Amino acid sequence: MAEKNNFLPLMLDLSGRKIIIFGGGSVGERKAELFSGCADTLVFSLEFSQRLQELEASGQVRLFRVDLLAASDSELRKLISGAFIVIPATSSFELNRKITLVARESDILINQVDALGSVVIPSVIKRGDLVIGISTLGHSPAVSKYTRRQIEGLITPAYSDMIRLQDELRTYLKQYVAEQRKRKELLWKVLENEAVWNGFSESYEKAEERAYAIISDCLENSGK
Repeated sequence: MAEKNNFLPLMLDLSGRKIIIFGGGSVGERKAELFSGCADTLVFSLEFSQRLQELEASGQVRLFRVDLLAASDSELRKLISGAFIVIPATSSFELNRKITLVARESDILINQVDALGSVVIPSVIKRGDLVIGISTLGHSPAVSKYTRRQIEGLITPAYSDMIRLQDELRTYLKQYVAEQRKRKELLWKVLENEAVWNGFSESYEKAEERAYAIISDCLENSGK
């Protein structure tokens, strides 16, 4: 029987949370870019990639030059103090393992780049407020990448516009349609209407106009 995994995808608000990354190379850079827009992101290393230095210059991350190979367990504990997630991303397997053990002792979440840690960071697709995470729990990065490519071909920028329109329509309908079931039905009529989707290719206003026309017709026909 396959071992049960207890991973559950969640959307977390990382505002004010501290993300600690060890390693200033390409892996640390990729992790820092992911977190820099939504959390307090700190990177510890002796050397840093050009991109990480650019991120620091723009105030998106904080870089600290530390000889991690010479750091003791107690020094590492001080470095990770207050961290929400620790990411050991150095080029040394042994050093990554040491950092992992210290973080685990402190009951801090860990994203490991060379093993399955307590946090798995998925491949992320963003279309405005639509966020999709893809992960194979480390079993097949190739399948994860392939899946991302497939989904990116389907999820066009119009999805972001549709989210905006649906939010606008929900607010509008709450003022004029008391029954929640009816509001839901009307929103789905807009969502499944090809003319509305096609309208986004012209402009947001064109799609909006078609959506309100659909709702108006439905309300008139139902006597609302």
